[in-house]
Amino acid sequence: MTVLENLSKLDDQKIQERNLVNSFLPFRQQRSNFAGYDFEAIAGSVLSAAFQKRLKKGKTIESFRVAVFDRLEHKLTDRAMNGLIDKMYFENNASGLLKVSPEFLVFKTDQADVSANKHVSQVLINFVLHEKSKFPKLSSDVNFLEQELVDEFQELLADSSKELSEYPYLPFLSKLFTEDLRFLLSHPNYFLQNIRSFFNLYAFLYSSQLALNINEWLEQPTSKPLFFILDTEKASLERKQVREAFRHLKVKVADLFPVLSMIEYLNQPQDKKAKKFPLWRIFEIVEGMSESQKHQTQCSLIEFCKKYREKRGLNIVETYPRTIKGMFEILSGTAKEIFSKRGTSQFTVNSKFVNAFENEIASHFIQVRGRAGRVLTISQDYLLLLTNLSVGDNEQIPFQELLSKFKERGVWFDRQSEQAIIGFLERIGNVERMSDSGDAVYVRKTL
Repeated sequence: MTVLENLSKLDDQKIQERNLVNSFLPFRQQRSNFAGYDFEAIAGSVLSAAFQKRLKKGKTIESFRVAVFDRLEHKLTDRAMNGLIDKMYFENNASGLLKVSPEFLVFKTDQADVSANKHVSQVLINFVLHEKSKFPKLSSDVNFLEQELVDEFQELLADSSKELSEYPYLPFLSKLFTEDLRFLLSHPNYFLQNIRSFFNLYAFLYSSQLALNINEWLEQPTSKPLFFILDTEKASLERKQVREAFRHLKVKVADLFPVLSMIEYLNQPQDKKAKKFPLWRIFEIVEGMSESQKHQTQCSLIEFCKKYREKRGLNIVETYPRTIKGMFEILSGTAKEIFSKRGTSQFTVNSKFVNAFENEIASHFIQVRGRAGRVLTISQDYLLLLTNLSVGDNEQIPFQELLSKFKERGVWFDRQSEQAIIGFLERIGNVERMSDSGDAVYVRKTL
């Protein structure tokens, strides 16, 4: 499906009683019984898409366990080893097996379909599919016995051909995520140690940059400034960029659900096979249409806007703009107007989405700092992970290049934090100064 095909069905769209978001958003309303994300399951679903492999029908950990012992029957001289192997790899929901090599996380793919996980998985899977990257076969440092497990596991896999369902809202982050995932998989043990941190980090980076870009649909999204401090730093009042970062972000997050719920109608919400496109991409395509196509689209957008506003009880627009840009401004403004009225169910729903972002997606990156209020922070563990991802396959990179790579991913620091980062990296031995002046500072990874 193309943008034009989706828009050709706009006249047939009925305004639903409830506002829904099925695409682009990795979280939903805050849940009272939220137990956290299963990042192993999310990783499994993403790796399944990356390797274009899936479990054969009917294959489970239990059937794999049986196959493993059949395989080892003539290779082990001591049958007493079976009990030890069972305990090491298959007890406690096969927790030991999942630590052997990332491939085994594919066993948890079905658990990624649980609502708490599937929205994060959906976004990241489409990142991988969009980039069409080839992921090398993993080469974990495994022993003889574990190699038998890995080899037997290959027998359980079949080719998979998932198709892109959403055009990434943030192509710059889609590219970086795929590169970072490929780098981590070249260090399988490090990947397994940092699954939770890696996917938690990208869920937050994507959500925050999506919020900062949601109203910037005139051009392709870019990384927008969002300032953090190290969790060991003080957030003094004169650090304006640090003090205002979270407050600014939360205001932008409040526009996510309204605008994305409007975009649903531009993407054939009743057709599950229709590819979904972000607003900036739709605008880009429509602006490039012929004048006759553009005029037809303009008329459809006007009629849709009339139905949309009438269904939600908003005032009639006396005169509609004659440009596509003007129409998109009216539509996004209408969506935000619907959810901005205090005391309405729509306002309550949107508040729950904002709370979900704050308490589920961003909780590891927010701290309360006295008079400065809530600020965005990066722990030393996350800083090291970001540093390793940014240095990547290089031996070392200049410190200023490292900061640029942080910014590309949506993590910005002021001058005071930059000095704190250098101090921290020096203490752990990751920094090499090439001159006494301190200008030529190079940073190594910890791997």
